[in-house]
Amino acid sequence: MYGLFLIMVLVVTGGAIAFIGDRLGSRVGKKKLTMFGLRPKYTSILVTILTGISITTVTLAVMTTVSENVRTALFGMEQLRYSMAEAEQRLSTASRELEQAKAEQNKTNAELKETQAAVEKLNAQRNALEQRAVELQRGNSLLEVANNELTEKNHSLSENNSKLEESNSKLMEGNAKLVEANKQLEVSNENLATGIQIMREGDITFRAGEVLSSGVVKAGRREEEILGDLQMLTEIARNNISRRLGDEATEEEKQIWVLESEYERAAKVISTSKDDVIVRVISIGNMVRGESVRTVLQLFRNRKVFDDDELIATSNINVDINNEEEVDGAITSFLREVNGIATRKGMLPDPISGNVGVIDGEEIYKVIDELHHNNGKAMIYAYSKGTCEVFGPLRLRLKVIGSRGLF
Repeated sequence: MYGLFLIMVLVVTGGAIAFIGDRLGSRVGKKKLTMFGLRPKYTSILVTILTGISITTVTLAVMTTVSENVRTALFGMEQLRYSMAEAEQRLSTASRELEQAKAEQNKTNAELKETQAAVEKLNAQRNALEQRAVELQRGNSLLEVANNELTEKNHSLSENNSKLEESNSKLMEGNAKLVEANKQLEVSNENLATGIQIMREGDITFRAGEVLSSGVVKAGRREEEILGDLQMLTEIARNNISRRLGDEATEEEKQIWVLESEYERAAKVISTSKDDVIVRVISIGNMVRGESVRTVLQLFRNRKVFDDDELIATSNINVDINNEEEVDGAITSFLREVNGIATRKGMLPDPISGNVGVIDGEEIYKVIDELHHNNGKAMIYAYSKGTCEVFGPLRLRLKVIGSRGLF
């Protein structure tokens, strides 16, 4: 509406100015008026020119007055062009930046997808770790319970060890007293020069350290009851002497010398012990025919050394089966190793032979037969036959595994 109104104003104004100019030109022509000393013809032309100029001027003045856009077009075209060029440059820059932003957005989107994938993977790992942590926590709880149980058992074992050490100390004290008694007895024996001479030159019936009798005496009882058991072991030793010497043995030869104070000390030690005690009646010197036997009591704490069917030792045997001496030597060496292991674990060896165990001849034959079947190459295993204590003897069961299996 505003543009239409402006056009109407310009049309009316231009028409009015043209009418006025025409009227002035006609009047100037009729009256032959002159301006600026010009001829009437040229004056009329000048009036026409001035009228056209007036129309243009008035039109421009009206448009300039009424419309800001016209003013801008007439007087601010260069500024407008500069502004447009600057705007176009900014638009171009903005477009490039927009393209870069889109490229960066695409790159960011790709990185975001990778990050999301990594996050999902990390979440999966975290869930797995949390599950593993729960399992480990459960395992730690079980370990703590087991550790507490082991701690309690360790405490109990420590208490038992303390008691055993106390008992061992008492036994050691008793043994020390017995050793002192032995020394006193040896001093007394030095006065028997004639007997010693006979012992050196005569027929030896019992060797020094030979066990005449032995047995396990139950601890923790009254000393009177224990003294009865010790007297019984002495009587067993006397019977063994009689069987050894035969019917020709004299009453002097059947006599056993044991200090009364030694009986009393042994009974006191056994009565206060926490464990049963092994008592040995042993000869303290080489005895010859016609001479009574002088003995001493040895005390040892009894305990279980091997369980039934417990593996004691193993060995790899590789021998020439046709060489009997080599086969016997290998088996003997293995049995000697078993004997050493049992001795180190606390079993009492025989003072004369040093052996702690017995083995049936059938077991040896089985080993030799199996070695024959395997060309002298096999693994041999030694097991305890029945529960074995310090007192012994250790009974053995042998097993051989070779190329043909085990028997």
